[in-house]
Amino acid sequence: MKILHIYPQLNSGGTEMVIYNILRYCGSEDYSFELLTEAPGDNEEKFSELGIPIHHLPMQDKNTYFNSLVNFFTAGDYSVVHVHMNHHLPLVLRAAKKVGIRCRIAHSHNARLDLPQIVWKLLYIKHHSFEKFATHFIGCSKLALKWLFPSKWKDGKVIQNGIPMDEFKFNPQIRTSIRNKLGILPNTKVFINVGRCTTQKNQQFILDLADKRKKNDELYLIVGEGPDLEKLKFYAEEKELKNVRFLGKRNDVANLLMGADIFLFPSLYEGLGIVAIEAQAAGMNVISSDQIPSEADLHLGNFNPLSLKQADLWHNAMDGELVSDNKRFEISHQAYTSSYNINNSVIELKKIYDSNL
Repeated sequence: MKILHIYPQLNSGGTEMVIYNILRYCGSEDYSFELLTEAPGDNEEKFSELGIPIHHLPMQDKNTYFNSLVNFFTAGDYSVVHVHMNHHLPLVLRAAKKVGIRCRIAHSHNARLDLPQIVWKLLYIKHHSFEKFATHFIGCSKLALKWLFPSKWKDGKVIQNGIPMDEFKFNPQIRTSIRNKLGILPNTKVFINVGRCTTQKNQQFILDLADKRKKNDELYLIVGEGPDLEKLKFYAEEKELKNVRFLGKRNDVANLLMGADIFLFPSLYEGLGIVAIEAQAAGMNVISSDQIPSEADLHLGNFNPLSLKQADLWHNAMDGELVSDNKRFEISHQAYTSSYNINNSVIELKKIYDSNL
């Protein structure tokens, strides 16, 4: 069975990591995976290492792109097209239906909770035009289903964005090692945020917290790249925030989470928030925006959703006691048995793929 995953660009974002985990753990002699993007991304090498072909089909005008898709799908002889949320979802699904691809999956990874409900109602009209072209609807949360498939969400299926729990299981030796590499003193409280530097991820809020606190025994790690990175760096310099470090793109996120103490997650909106799942799996306390779907809470006692309008609550939570190494190990073990283990997510996805064998 040839399965084609489609996403605009393979960069270092959360959706790309979800796709990567699916491809990495969904291996079977019954499946042959390929990837289609509109343009090369900065994280393609990671996918290429899995031995999966990556195709590029540039977006021009809509008619040209649609015809190119029809030709590409026809030549590829795909059984399944798995389209991850993007602006051209209607065109892709319509082209897939035209050539007779029998399984057409539309996958939602986000939910704009920052927008007023009237916008959500208007989406019913906008999105209704493409819902008829999909055969299956998947969302990383119930809210993500409602956002992208307003009239079909009840027919959809929530499949959690599973992660490889083994990689995030707390290890005190790794914690000591990464802190030594970064030159972090034993008594320094380390706050961390992982994600693309964009308005959605709201790292500006973290810098404002750091500016207000001005504590010498605290360190703030901002991990990730993105269009707002330079602006954030300039702001930190302007405020003379010497305890803020921008680490850029990293391949050792699990180790960094183990070395840090508290995960700050002030996103304006998320479909789920996979990095918050990873942080909980590493046994960290997570202080999160209350705009995150409730499914992001693994109910391990280390997830604290707060209003972005009440910074004083964030400061109070940040002053709380740190989780001991023993407690972090215990929390990690509990996370391993949760539904967010990638092996459980893949089982649910395979049921959809296998229904087309």
